[in-house]
Amino acid sequence: MDIQHLKAFIAVACTKNLTQAAEKLFLSQPAVSAQIKALESDVGTALFVRTNNGMQLTRAGEVLLPEAEALLQHKHRLEQFAQTLSADYVHSVQLGIIHPIESRKVTALTRCIVEQEPKTQLHIHYGMSIEILSRLLAKKIHAGFFLGHIDQRNLQVHFLEHVDYSLICPQSQLQRIRDNLPKSLNDSTWIEMSGISSSYKNLQQFWHRHKLNPKKQIICDYPQTIIDLAVAQQGLAMVPKHSALEAVGQGKDIAVLDEFEQHLPLHFIYLDEFSEDPAVTLLLENVQRLWKLGAA
Repeated sequence: MDIQHLKAFIAVACTKNLTQAAEKLFLSQPAVSAQIKALESDVGTALFVRTNNGMQLTRAGEVLLPEAEALLQHKHRLEQFAQTLSADYVHSVQLGIIHPIESRKVTALTRCIVEQEPKTQLHIHYGMSIEILSRLLAKKIHAGFFLGHIDQRNLQVHFLEHVDYSLICPQSQLQRIRDNLPKSLNDSTWIEMSGISSSYKNLQQFWHRHKLNPKKQIICDYPQTIIDLAVAQQGLAMVPKHSALEAVGQGKDIAVLDEFEQHLPLHFIYLDEFSEDPAVTLLLENVQRLWKLGAA
């Protein structure tokens, strides 16, 4: 039984889609399909059935899946152990960070890891939630943060907190906007992040709830520039509340519309097969402790 066939099997089981599984594995769809057929030949029965909802596991597939996942977890532990046998082994920790996390928490987390494991090489990757998830699934990082709701098999998800988002506008436009709600929101230019961000999805839901369909948008994936664009009277924006309050405290020319505050769940995520990885254990213990304490 080929380990690559098992990886393809798990990927299809998680995505329920051959194309998405192929993208996740960096393979062609025919290659993934061939690996599934080869595995089914090895076990002597069908593992999937095609339905309107995608590739669904058969009873045999449901029984095989946890065993396949356990085997990959064991393989990962063995690979990690083998690496430590090298004379020049360096314990590397790859962590994915997203923009709503305050810099003080990143600093506190870094300090804890360096103090506990002085020989550890910490590599902090920055990206949006979907980018962090993609890197995680591709095993380019050990763990990371994800903003928003997530439901994916073979992933460990630890809820940390709800992140508050505030609607900001140029101070000079505040009265005009308040006097003509909600039409003024619909007529305004909105500064938003691209579709791979959880903030974008949240904003789309916000527009839907308030029956808004703004025709003018500015796409910007650099968080601090979003606030600067609002200061420059280029539009409205939904930003992390702590960033909005910090900008107001610095005397920047923006106002916060408190009645439109939003909340998104922040999670710490990693693959099941990384559960016993020393790097993940180190990160998880410190993340949970710091978020419990507030990383003050």
